[in-house]
Amino acid sequence: YSNGQIQEALDAVKTLTKDYPNEPLLYNISGACYKEIGQLEAAAKGFEKAVALKPDYIEACFNLGVIHRELGQLDDAVKSYEKALALKPDYAEAHYNLGNSLKELGQLEDAIKSYENALALKPDYAEAHNNLGTAFLSDFSQLDAAVNCYEKALSLMPENADTYSNLGMAYMQLDQPGIALKCCKKALSLEPDSADAHNNLGIAFKQLGQLDEALASYESAIALDSNLDYVFSDYTQ
Repeated sequence: YSNGQIQEALDAVKTLTKDYPNEPLLYNISGACYKEIGQLEAAAKGFEKAVALKPDYIEACFNLGVIHRELGQLDDAVKSYEKALALKPDYAEAHYNLGNSLKELGQLEDAIKSYENALALKPDYAEAHNNLGTAFLSDFSQLDAAVNCYEKALSLMPENADTYSNLGMAYMQLDQPGIALKCCKKALSLEPDSADAHNNLGIAFKQLGQLDEALASYESAIALDSNLDYVFSDYTQ
């Protein structure tokens, strides 16, 4: 598995479980292999079996949370991450992933607490800074906090296009479209095929009254992602 030989790993696991049917490690590896090849239901079964055999198997609990979230089973993901954290309270990645699931559930206050817990344990956790910013961004009263989080994230990962795009969104909501425009352009310089960044650039142009440029940006966003149903969203009130 570590060498990327996923099918060979699965074959080995299937052989070994015949002789060691109660070895939780094998089912955890099985789950990881199935995740790699996109068979999420089978992956979930592997991790569930590992946890059933060893209820204090922290890594399997965490992995099961990842699969539940990818399957859209957010409540189950939360339970898995909370179980992992009950076993290991200083598990920064579990706090972070719990925050992601809570954010998707719309439980922003709890999500913010989870991200802050992750950052208390791992202050240089760039992704947690970014996603904490996004949680703050969802609450229009905390826009300055969102900007601070994105800027901290960029100090740790300066070539991250998504964070520049997110920072642009924050500045648009702060009614600073000029700065937002620069952020979106930077995002596109790093990731030219980002539909979100093209969309956000269009919003910035629209706020600046540059409608032809806005239209071109929206068209680029649609060309990259025809299902982008928020292309013409506008943050101005």
